[in-house]
Amino acid sequence: MNVLSHISDIIIPLLLFYIVGYGVVSRVKVYEAFLTGAKEGLKVVVDIMPTLVGLLVAVGVLRASGFLDFLAGLLAPLAEPAGIPAAVVPVMLIKLFSGSAATGLVLDVFRTYGPDSYIGTLVSILMSCTESVLILRGSEEYLQRQDLEFVLIFYTSPVVLDRQY
Repeated sequence: MNVLSHISDIIIPLLLFYIVGYGVVSRVKVYEAFLTGAKEGLKVVVDIMPTLVGLLVAVGVLRASGFLDFLAGLLAPLAEPAGIPAAVVPVMLIKLFSGSAATGLVLDVFRTYGPDSYIGTLVSILMSCTESVLILRGSEEYLQRQDLEFVLIFYTSPVVLDRQY
């Protein structure tokens, strides 16, 4: 077990040295490429931030108002026969729109039921095995720049609907 601990301590620095070394051998200006990638990444963060904040606020309002619990109660008769507890329904619904906003609901589930409970395990699997269906971005150009496979169903700025297969 001690060997694994030492390997895990050195694996990331070795990976970084390998990447930089490969770039140097390939005659790539590594630092300039890093700065270009960092600038593009920062632009993406700035583009996404208003949407993310809006979604987080909307989910907070829905949660605080009790609407998510009300909706879960309405959908529970449909979900229970499928083995899906009512507490998981809000996470399933919010995950359709935003994985980040659904994370807050997952933390609530963990606080209430515990991460090792059936419900906690179920939301963990749900968060790790699904993707957002509704992607809200600033423009279609953003999606074209990404390496995402999607089928564009409807486009109205700033809303893009797509389905992940």
